[in-house]
Amino acid sequence: MAIQIRGAQIQNNSVGPTQIDETATYDFSSGVVSVATPTANSHAATKAYVDSQVGDSLSGGDGIDIDTSGDPDVISVDLATNPGLQFTSNKLDLKIEANKGLSKGANGLATVLKSESGGTISVDASGLFIDDNAIGNAKLAGSIANAKLANSTISGVALGSNLNSLSKATNGGVQLTSYNGSAAVSDLTLDINDLAAAAVNVGADSIAIYDADADVTGKEAIADLATAQAGNGISASSGVFAVDLDGSTLSVGASGVKIADGGVDTTQLANDAVEAGKIADGAVDATATLADDIVSPAKLTFGARQDVFTPNGSTSAFDLSNEVDSIFNNFVLAFRNGLLQKLVASSPSDDSEYTVSTSGGTTTVTFGANINSSDALEVRYLA
Repeated sequence: MAIQIRGAQIQNNSVGPTQIDETATYDFSSGVVSVATPTANSHAATKAYVDSQVGDSLSGGDGIDIDTSGDPDVISVDLATNPGLQFTSNKLDLKIEANKGLSKGANGLATVLKSESGGTISVDASGLFIDDNAIGNAKLAGSIANAKLANSTISGVALGSNLNSLSKATNGGVQLTSYNGSAAVSDLTLDINDLAAAAVNVGADSIAIYDADADVTGKEAIADLATAQAGNGISASSGVFAVDLDGSTLSVGASGVKIADGGVDTTQLANDAVEAGKIADGAVDATATLADDIVSPAKLTFGARQDVFTPNGSTSAFDLSNEVDSIFNNFVLAFRNGLLQKLVASSPSDDSEYTVSTSGGTTTVTFGANINSSDALEVRYLA
C-alpha cells in the first residue's frame, strides 16, 4: 500500500528538482510562485520583467508614421515634400537630382567633379579642393581686393605703396618725368640730343627706320641705306658713295670730279659753245692745239653780219643789229655808195670817216658828218 507523506513531515529544502515530476501539471492559481530574474531562455519570468521588456503602445515620432487603422499596425517612414530619400525596390534609397554635382557610387554618395581648364576642382581623403594653379583669368570675376594680394606681388612692393622711381638713364635718348606710380605720367618722348656723340662707321653702324611696306620699325645698316639710295651715276660700297665715271671724259682728282685730259672733243662741244672770251690769247695755234679741219663754222659763236641803212640826211650815228666784240671792231666795214669808208680810232673828220663803239650791249657806227639821204649805206662785220 502507498505511503502518504504529509507536508509537515518533509524537511525544508529537502525536495529538489530530481524529486519533482516535471512532466506533470501543477496548479498554482491560488498561490504565488516567485522566481528570480531570468538569465536564460528556459527560465520563468516575473511580471515585472515582462513589463520591462514590452513597452507601452507605439506612436509615431520624427520621420516615423504608424497606421493603426488595420491589424497589424503598419509602421512606415514619413517622407517630407521634395524629400532627399526615396524607395527603390522596397528599400530606402537616396534621391539624387540630375546634373547637380552628386552621384551614388559603389561606396555611397559621391561628388561629380568636372575637369576643365581655368578652374579644376579635385577631391581627396580630406575633402574637396581646388587644384594648384587651376584658377585662370576666365574664372576671375571683377576685381581682386588689395587684401587678397600678397606683399611684394607687383614690382616687389605691396599694392597701395609707391613703386621704385622710374627715371631716364643718362644718354638714354629719352625724356620723361620721374614716375613712381603715384600719378600718371604722359610726357615720355624721344630725345636725340640726349644721346652721347658716337663715331660713325658707315660700313658697320645701323640706324632706326620705319618700314612702311611691313608697317614695322626696325634697324637697318647704313651701308644698306646707301646702296638703296645710289641712283644712276652713283655707286655705294660699305656705306660710301662714289661717282661712276667713264674715265675718258671725266675722272676724279684730289679736289674732286674733273674733265679728263683730252676728254672734250667735237662730240662733247655743242654748237656755238665756244665763245671768243673763253679762248685765252695765244691758246689756239694751228700746230699744237687744233687738228686740221677740226673747227667748223657750226662750232663758232660768231659769223659774218650785214646791216643796210637808209640815211635821212640828219643822222651821223647808226646802231648795228648785233653787238660786236671789241676784238672784232677792225672787221666792221662801212660802205657808202659801194665805197669802203675809213675807220679811225676817234674824231672822224667828215662823212668819209667813222668810228666803232659799244655801249650797253649796242654797237654804233658814227661818221664825222650826217650822211646824205641820197646815199646808200651798208655795214659788214663779224658778231
